Amino acid sequence: MKPSAVFRALWLAGGLAILLGALRGPILDLIPPPRGLPRADGATGRPWVTGDFAATRALPGITDTLRLGNLEVATSHVHGDADRGRAETAWFRASRSVVCVAVAGYTHHAGISLRAEWRDAAGEISRVDCPLTDPRETWALWELNRPPDARELRLIAEDRTGTHTGWIAFSHPFRSWPPELESAWSLAQLAATFALALVLLWGPGLLACPREAGAAIRCVWFLGSGPLALAAAGVGVWCLGPWIRPAATGTVFATGLWLAVGVAARRRGFDLKLEPAFARALAVAALVAGAVTARAAYSAGPAGELFRGTVSRNFALSDRIDSRFSFYAVQAAANIRGPAAPETERFYYPWTFFSRGPLAGLAAIPVVLGTGGRPPDVQAEQIWTPFDPQGFAAYRVTLHVLSASVFVAFYLLLLPLTGPGWALVGCGLATLAPFGVHEVLFTWPKWPATAWLAAAFALLHAGRPLLAGAATGVGFLFHPLVLLWTPWLAVAAVALIPGRPGVKAVALIRLAAATAAIVLPWMLLGAVMPHLPDTPFAGQGGFMRYWFLADSQLTDWQGWLRTRWMNFANTFVPLHLFADAGSFEHFRFTSAHEPSPAVEKTLFLWWNSLPFALGLGLWVASTVCAVRLLRRHFMATAVLLLGPSMLLVAYWGGDPLGLVRECGHPLFLAAIGVTTWVAAKEGGRLSCLLAHPAAPWLQLPETLAMLWLATWVNASPYPRMHHQLDWLALAAHLACLTAAAAILARARRDAAASFPP
Repeated sequence: MKPSAVFRALWLAGGLAILLGALRGPILDLIPPPRGLPRADGATGRPWVTGDFAATRALPGITDTLRLGNLEVATSHVHGDADRGRAETAWFRASRSVVCVAVAGYTHHAGISLRAEWRDAAGEISRVDCPLTDPRETWALWELNRPPDARELRLIAEDRTGTHTGWIAFSHPFRSWPPELESAWSLAQLAATFALALVLLWGPGLLACPREAGAAIRCVWFLGSGPLALAAAGVGVWCLGPWIRPAATGTVFATGLWLAVGVAARRRGFDLKLEPAFARALAVAALVAGAVTARAAYSAGPAGELFRGTVSRNFALSDRIDSRFSFYAVQAAANIRGPAAPETERFYYPWTFFSRGPLAGLAAIPVVLGTGGRPPDVQAEQIWTPFDPQGFAAYRVTLHVLSASVFVAFYLLLLPLTGPGWALVGCGLATLAPFGVHEVLFTWPKWPATAWLAAAFALLHAGRPLLAGAATGVGFLFHPLVLLWTPWLAVAAVALIPGRPGVKAVALIRLAAATAAIVLPWMLLGAVMPHLPDTPFAGQGGFMRYWFLADSQLTDWQGWLRTRWMNFANTFVPLHLFADAGSFEHFRFTSAHEPSPAVEKTLFLWWNSLPFALGLGLWVASTVCAVRLLRRHFMATAVLLLGPSMLLVAYWGGDPLGLVRECGHPLFLAAIGVTTWVAAKEGGRLSCLLAHPAAPWLQLPETLAMLWLATWVNASPYPRMHHQLDWLALAAHLACLTAAAAILARARRDAAASFPP
C-alpha cells in the first residue's frame, strides 16, 4: 500500500474515533436491557431475595457500566458499612449456557462471601464461588457457565464484618445479549483512537516541516508541532471549563485539529514525500505503538499487577502509580478543577501538579474528551474495559504514540552521524529492545522527555545551542529527568561547537539561558503556588532529596554507599537482582499486592537492569563497542556513557533495584547509539551481525517474553473482564511486532551495499 493511502486511511479512521465517541452511548443503549431469569417455582409477586439484605432497583453512588436498567439488586449496605447479614435468592430457571450476575462491593473482604449454587434434575447441588475481586463502587459482570445437567440457580451472600468497606451487592440473575458486542465496539473505538493519536501527534510535524530542513530541525518540528498544539488545546479546554463544558470544547478542539491536518494533507495529496529510511522509521515506531496498544487491550495480566482489574492497570509488578500521573491533569480539566485546587492536589499527593512537567497530561485532554471520555472526579479505579467510558484507554493510547516518538527522534539524531542505513539500524535496535517496548506500554512521559533530549543533542551537533537549550526545557516540561543530562549537554556543546574558547563560551551561555528560560519559571511556579499543609513534596523540591536518601530514607554514609553499590550492580551486572540476597528479598522486588515468585520477578530485570533492558545479545554488542570507543575516543565515552552512569548512581536514593527505569532512558539510547556509531565507522564482524536481516527477528523472543511471560505463567489470573476478544488483541499485537521486524529486516537487505564489510 502506498504511504499516501496509509495516511489517508489513518486520517479517516481518526475522524471515525470522534464519531464513535459521540455515538457510544446512543448505540450501546440500543442493546436491550438485561432480562431477569424466571423463578423455578413459577411464583409471581413474591420476593426474589430473602434475608437481611435490602432489595432495590438502584444503588446511589454505584457506576452502572453494565446498564442494568430496572433490574433489581440486593445489598448488605443498608445503613452503612457496619451492617451485617445474609441473603438467599429463590431458585431460578437457567435455559442458556451462560447466566450473568452484576456484583459490586468488596467480595474478597474478610467475612464477605458470594456464591452460586446449581441444581440438576436429581436435586444434586454444585457450588461456585464468585471469582471477582473487589469491584468496589462499580457493577462488574460475573458470568456463570451452566453445568451440563444443571437446570436451576440461586445465589447466597453473607456479610459477617462491620469494618470499613465491609459490604457487597449483587443483582437478580439475568440473561443479556452477548458481551462480545460491547467488546467489539470498544476495540473499534480503541483502533480508531490510535489512528487519531497518530494523526494529531505526528501529522502536524510531518506536514509543517520545511522539506529542505536538516535532521535536527526536522526532529524539532516532528516532536513539537502536534504535541504542543494538543497541549495548547488542553490549556484552552481547562481555561474555558467554568463557562463551556469541557466535553464540548475538547470535542471541538480535537475535531478542529483533525480537520486542519486533513486540509493540509489534502493539499499535498496525502503525500508526505518522505525518504525511504525515514518512512520506515515512522512505520516501525507506529507499529510498536500499535503493538502495545493491542497488548493493553488484552484482559489478563501478571499476578500482582498494580491497579489490576481497573482502568488504571499498568501491566507490571510494581508499586509505581506513575502510569496514571499525567491522567490527573485530564481529570482536573474535565471536572473543572484548578491546577492548585485541593481536589486536584489530592490526586497528585504526596506531590502536586507542579512537581512534574504538565505537557503529557495537557496533550491528552483533547484526545480523551474528543473521543467521548468522561474522566471521573475520583481516582480512576473503575472496572477495566478495552476502551473505558472514563477515558483512561484514550489517555493510554495518546501516551503510547507520544512515547513512540522517541524512536523517530533517535533515527534523526543518528542520521547525520551514520547515514540513513545505519540510523535505521539503530532505530530498530531501540524499537524492538525489551525496555524500548516496555516504556511505551508503561504510560509515563519519560520517553517523550528523552526524545526532546535527543533533539537537543542533534541541535548541538548542528550548531544550534539556543534551540538545543529550548528543546531541553521542553523535555523538562515532560519529565524532570532531563536535568540530570544537562551537564553532559554542556560538555557536548564545548566539544561540538567549533571555534575559539570565546565562541564556545557564548554557545554555553545560549544553551543555559534557553534552558533556564523554560525550566526556572516552572520551578518558581511550583514553589510559590499554594498547597495543602500535609503535602510533603510540593513543587520540584522533593527531587533534590534523592541525592541524600538511601532506599528512600535519610541515612549515614555507610548506608548511602551500600545503596549506591546496589544501584550500580543491579543496573550493570547481569542477574545481580537474583544473586544478591539483599536485592532479591527487597520489599519492592515484588508485587504491591502479594508475594511474587521468581519467574514473575523476571519482569523487573527488563525494567531495571541494562543488560536485560537492551536484550542480552545487544548488551554484549554494546559492551564491545563501548570498550572500543573508550580506547579511541575517551571524551565521547565519558560524555555519553561513563559520566551519566556515575551521576545516576550517585543521584538515585530511591529503591536500589536498578536505575534504568528511574532515569536511565537516555543512557539506554546512548548505549545503542554508541553501538551503532562504532559499527558504522569500523565495520568488522560485529557490524555484519548488527546489519544482518536476522537481527530484528532475534530481538523478538526476548521482547515477547518481557511482555507476556509473567502473564502466561500466572497460575491464578485475576478474574478477567471483557475477555471475549482477547484472541483478536493478541493477534493484532503479534502482527504489529512481526510487521516491524519484517520492515527492519527488509531495510537491512536493501541497504546491505552501504554497510562496511
